[in-house]
Amino acid sequence: MAWSQLDIWIVIAYFIFMIGLSLWHRKFASGGMENFFLGGRKVPGWLNGVSYTAALVSPDAATGYGGLAVVTGAFISWWYLSRFGLALFLAGVLFAFFWRKLNLFTSLEFYDLRFKPRTAQVMRFWIAIRTSFIAMPAWTGITLLAACKIMEPAFGFSKMETLALIVPVSFAFVFFSGYKGVVISNLIQMSIFIVGALVLAFFTLEHFGGPEHMAATIQNTFGMTNPEIMQVIPPIDHEVFPMMAAMAWMVGQSIGYGGDAAPMGGAMEGQRILSTRSPKEALTMYVVTAVTMFILLLLVTLPSVSAAVIWPELREPGADREQVYGMLMKEMLPAGAMGILVAAMLAATMSTVADNLNFGAQVLVSDVYRKWLVGNRGEKHYLAMGKVAMGLILSLSLMVVFNVDFIVDVAIFMLQLSAAELPANWAQWWWWRFNGKARIAASFGGALFFCLVVLVPKMLVHFNVPWGAELVLPWWWQTLLVMGATTLLWIIVACFTKPDPDGLLRNFHEKAKPLGYWGAYAHRNTHVRKSADTRPIVNGIVLAIIGFVATCLLVIGLTDFWFANYSRGGSELLASAVLFWIFRKGITKYLHFLENRDRNF
Repeated sequence: MAWSQLDIWIVIAYFIFMIGLSLWHRKFASGGMENFFLGGRKVPGWLNGVSYTAALVSPDAATGYGGLAVVTGAFISWWYLSRFGLALFLAGVLFAFFWRKLNLFTSLEFYDLRFKPRTAQVMRFWIAIRTSFIAMPAWTGITLLAACKIMEPAFGFSKMETLALIVPVSFAFVFFSGYKGVVISNLIQMSIFIVGALVLAFFTLEHFGGPEHMAATIQNTFGMTNPEIMQVIPPIDHEVFPMMAAMAWMVGQSIGYGGDAAPMGGAMEGQRILSTRSPKEALTMYVVTAVTMFILLLLVTLPSVSAAVIWPELREPGADREQVYGMLMKEMLPAGAMGILVAAMLAATMSTVADNLNFGAQVLVSDVYRKWLVGNRGEKHYLAMGKVAMGLILSLSLMVVFNVDFIVDVAIFMLQLSAAELPANWAQWWWWRFNGKARIAASFGGALFFCLVVLVPKMLVHFNVPWGAELVLPWWWQTLLVMGATTLLWIIVACFTKPDPDGLLRNFHEKAKPLGYWGAYAHRNTHVRKSADTRPIVNGIVLAIIGFVATCLLVIGLTDFWFANYSRGGSELLASAVLFWIFRKGITKYLHFLENRDRNF
């Protein structure tokens, strides 16, 4: 399909608008570090939630999840529900209030409050380097790669042509506008993305003659060979995504989530929390993120399930199924609609690239450059170095684009690595006995176990060691094994080494007012003694589960509607609405409890 004049002008208009928007926010962004990196801490929670969705749902979602949808089916939603759903609600309910109350500039400053200076220095340096030179280049790189995989089948663009179209505008935008401009543009870009995805979903349904005919066609094509394609729950046995994979994904990404606001799987999260106007709005950010993200992911994955009928060869081993969304665009969209969706894909790409560059630069400048190299210069100097850092991170991202073939492989690698130390992130908030040595053991021991369980077997296979293949486990078992071994290691270290100094723990408890097991530090105040136990944690987990189940029913209900299961879908949506009402009532009381506790501490 050739570009029409209408498509070209839609994309050109979008680029002009984005450059104008960045210049509009230039003056505010140049006002200081908090303006450039945190939007002056005046961003509403709902807007930060939409912005975080824009950062997480980029073309790599359309390509990575879309490609997986081709070989799985209607249950593709569990790939992202198990990965993000419970994790986001746990982080929002149990930790958002506490992170925002600390009023940090970067979430890595937490380690200066919680641990002895030497441990804090090691952790801040390690996580800053890991975030800026591993996580942000990896996620940015696969976002750019995803854009290439969409533009190639849709228009025949090479990688270099796609990057030349996207990278300069993305970098110029974040260079001038800073975080506030990024957040405002994310709202606009999300709106464009939703419109574009809805347009493609509509034309896909029209291609098949409506949901009933589409469902019948899929059933006739795959009913005998792959009946699971119409299931909304993962089957027990599946080559790509069995039920055990969903459970491992959920455990590996949920237990411990929220205790560190700079995880490998969603590193710019801390920036969203710390830039909100209040602790309450930090929680709003998480809830809005969960709902908007899953609805948008549905819009890009459900048409890809239907695409398996049109291109069954994409289900074959070795096929580059991640091009399916671009192929759908070329097949389904008329002139004008194609321009809208291309603008949507470019918008989503720019959202993620801008977010990653801004956050990575913030951490690199604040937690490495200013802390370790040049610590006595003015704001203008650090703003300039932040822009240099963005250029460095972007350069590393381009290396990923030209050295990676499949987006899903990078996502699994990154999330397996982060899962290793996640449970320790809860312990550092809730257990006074968790000391600096345990923190080091969790972070570096987890990386060691990851290498032993994941990388060493692959290396043995690469060098043709006969028994090497027997050590290669499915990724879901690898995740649980690494996570369990790392957790056992840091528990042993915490129990058999001396606790951190009494004064350090007392000061942290008074400033952060954490929940959980704080022994004598909580018992100094009778009010705190009654509230600083496990009951608020259990109540928070129950509320998070209610919010998660409500979201799952919303997603499953909409999926059933797509495949013409109207009665079942309607029941699921009704149950979802009831649970969301219960969640809203419960979370209001929970926040009231936390606010009273904070005042009376």
